[in-house]
Amino acid sequence: MALISPTTVARQYGVSPALLRKWRRQGIGPEYFQFTTRTVSYCDDYLQDWFNDPRNADLVGAEKAPIDVDTSCRDGRVRHSRQRDDR
Repeated sequence: MALISPTTVARQYGVSPALLRKWRRQGIGPEYFQFTTRTVSYCDDYLQDWFNDPRNADLVGAEKAPIDVDTSCRDGRVRHSRQRDDR
């Protein structure tokens, strides 16, 4: 179980840290861990499930398609699958 910061979540999933904070305050959004009052982390496995769940599309934005994330990179980078451009 890899834990990542809200800043990393924002970069990988395209939501701002402020939106993540708003969701935490409202009791919605992906599951998170709060170790101290100033330290919040998210589990990457839970994030993938939450962002790819169609029931959460209205929170993230209905126009956004689910993100297919391959976390097999050994150096910590995340590979996003790209849609093929058939021109």
